[in-house]
Amino acid sequence: MRIFLTIVFVIFSSLQLKAQYNTYEIGGFIGFNNMQTDYGQPDEFSSYFKQNGQSLSIAHYIHFYELTQRWNRKYGLHDHLMIKTELQYISNSFSHNDIYSNSNSENGIKLKAMETTVNMLNTGVNAEYYLKSLTNFFNPYANVSFNPYVGVGVNYFFYNNDLTTSLGDWENDPTLLPEKFSGDALEVGSGHGFAVNFYGGARYKLTHKTDLALQVSSQYFFSDKIDALDAKVEENQSNEIMLNFQLGLVYHLNFN
Repeated sequence: MRIFLTIVFVIFSSLQLKAQYNTYEIGGFIGFNNMQTDYGQPDEFSSYFKQNGQSLSIAHYIHFYELTQRWNRKYGLHDHLMIKTELQYISNSFSHNDIYSNSNSENGIKLKAMETTVNMLNTGVNAEYYLKSLTNFFNPYANVSFNPYVGVGVNYFFYNNDLTTSLGDWENDPTLLPEKFSGDALEVGSGHGFAVNFYGGARYKLTHKTDLALQVSSQYFFSDKIDALDAKVEENQSNEIMLNFQLGLVYHLNFN
């Protein structure tokens, strides 16, 4: 965690030194996510459809296009680039929904009864590239109201999970869980780690100081323990992946 905070500090210190015309924004997003975990059948994508949860984010943006209207302005990467810092809360629950858990066998009944709930806090730094000039997009006299973008970022996350079964208290009676999830094959509790985030979206200018934003992201976690099912089980050796769909509003702080 200390290394991550140091990296963030260095990035922002260098950006502050180089940028002479910084402008800032704040944004709020709400949406839903779908996480692929060790719940479900790996070769049956439909078994992941019900692994849906909610997401809530607040974001701060800094961009570097010039607010001044100089006749000799030079357009470049700075006219398309934003740096976004984000704090995101995610909640989700996972259950088995495949041919094995839907069978009437003893193992199928135990699988069907299992459920993991997860609460997660994500913090990260992202770089967003806008396809259209930010100068033109933010200029109230320019005829540009729609601006698509792509982004990439690094996240550090904290989570807490809880495993339950409708059959009873599995901690006092481990036989209530399928045999492969007994002993040290579970990772119930809290944890943390790194993730990478790839996303795309678009902004639509509602007013001079307010944008509507829609984005879809794919986040890869460098962890296989978020769902409480550890990779010690041979068939459960895939790290978690999350798709996140969000809608939000972005407000420009220092525009006239």
